[in-house]
Amino acid sequence: MGFSTNLQGRSAHEALLSRQDAELRLLETMKRCLASKVRCDREYAIALSSVATQGCKIDRADELTGSLITSSWKGMMEDLDSAGKLLKSNADYIESKTLDALNTLYSDKRKARKQYQEEHTRIAQQFTH
Repeated sequence: MGFSTNLQGRSAHEALLSRQDAELRLLETMKRCLASKVRCDREYAIALSSVATQGCKIDRADELTGSLITSSWKGMMEDLDSAGKLLKSNADYIESKTLDALNTLYSDKRKARKQYQEEHTRIAQQFTH
């Protein structure tokens, strides 16, 4: 399999390298953004858990036994804590699966670019001899 005649010139080679470089920069940006999202989600999950813990501390709880307001508040705090745990587990999943896949893709793209560059250099040297 070879390149079409439109892709055999110096400008086409530079355009392909430029495209590969742009894709690598995009993958780097994606990695930084996802890593930042994971960090922010974890911090938010910790903050939610802290708010839920603080909200569950009720002074004179014995006086509020059977109160609908108290039971609603406790339910809301439990839901808030559950949301924090879910957010943290999603952040962990993104870090373990998505970022790993993105790192693998980035590595593969770099290898492909290097291989293309080496092959192009080899063919160009053969052509000049």
